[in-house]
Amino acid sequence: MKKRMLEIGLLFIASILLVAYSNSYAQKIRYINSQTILDKFPEAQEAQKQLDEIRSGYEAEYTQKVAEFEKLAKEIESQSLLLSPEKKSEKERELQNRRAEIEQYQIEKLGPQGEFYQKNQELTKPLYDKIDQVIQRISEEEGYDYLFDVVQGAIIFAKPEYDITNRVLEELNKGS
Repeated sequence: MKKRMLEIGLLFIASILLVAYSNSYAQKIRYINSQTILDKFPEAQEAQKQLDEIRSGYEAEYTQKVAEFEKLAKEIESQSLLLSPEKKSEKERELQNRRAEIEQYQIEKLGPQGEFYQKNQELTKPLYDKIDQVIQRISEEEGYDYLFDVVQGAIIFAKPEYDITNRVLEELNKGS
């Protein structure tokens, strides 16, 4: 019980010291919700609409290829006993080729470096750059020390004097 009271007392003293310190060195800290910006900014809505249409087209084509593959697989299975070994082997090669085509299509169109990813970058990079420029300008004009994004939980603006990246790099390079 005494230990718990001591912990509570120390926590209370630490809180008072933190408040006193933060009041003596006040910083302007603000936050944004980037998802709200993207949801309400017309250019972002238009880009998302275009991306949705592109993705729908790719997914429809992918679904069609999978359906054709499944149809051929069922055909082979149902005719398995009727086909000559050569014909069965030929159809199985065709099935393997279609599987490879589907995998290749998925990689080329929907994969991490595929056409959809590239189109997404093409449409969103200028948009994000524009949003970032506005955020930077407002942050500098209003004198914000830090600007947080509640969606990402990351600092998206900080005054350069608070950046210790170069110091950390210097220390790391000393150790090499």
